Amino acid sequence: MTADQAKVEALAYALKQFVDVCDEAEALVGEKPLTPSEVDFQALARTMLPQTIDPQSIQGTGLKQLQHLVEYCSKCKLSGTRSHTVFGEGVIPARLMVIGEGPGAEEDATGRAFVGKAGKYLDSWLGAISMSRETNVYIANIVKCRPPENRNPESDEISACIPYLKRQIQLVKPQIILLVGSVASQALLETTDGVGKLRGRFFRYEGIPVVATYHPAGVLRNPELKRPVWEDLKKVAAYLATPLNGRS
Repeated sequence: MTADQAKVEALAYALKQFVDVCDEAEALVGEKPLTPSEVDFQALARTMLPQTIDPQSIQGTGLKQLQHLVEYCSKCKLSGTRSHTVFGEGVIPARLMVIGEGPGAEEDATGRAFVGKAGKYLDSWLGAISMSRETNVYIANIVKCRPPENRNPESDEISACIPYLKRQIQLVKPQIILLVGSVASQALLETTDGVGKLRGRFFRYEGIPVVATYHPAGVLRNPELKRPVWEDLKKVAAYLATPLNGRS
């Protein structure tokens, strides 16, 4: 007898006892008792066992199950060089979901999304439109493992990892998505256009409004990008009807 068969039998026996108790209770109030012969306890027990997760199919997984699959993922070569996977963090359901390209060195070391210098700068952006990862924002990346030397993730790495993100979006249920950087924008919107062409307007991903803007790291390198980013953030704030707290 396998372990699952033993569980089924034990659970079936427990269910039979439960129904017997229910029968006695029904008899006391004059209802017709349900006889054990009328119930297939084995079939009922099988429906109550935890379902095995197919590592090749993430549809139907909950957030914790999805995170577990990410932690043990080996679908691309990034799994061989990571210190930690970086699943994402924030509030669920989220008013705003921010999606970047992939973890950097500090994220790889800690397993947390956007915690380096660019992450702190992103937090200031969110604060400028009355948003926060502690109250109403969820943050994730296109790929869950750090590309070596912070290079852009390659097409095969994106293809292997983006199904995790797409399921994550379904579970996070954001009201609006902010894509930061060209890698995230091109991957989710399935386009070859850069941020310069994509920003300034709304897109849709499975019915969810999407705004693309520059990556915080890029803005730190080029302060001239601050003005267009602020215009993009104001679009997000206007959609969510959140107050502005000054320039990011």
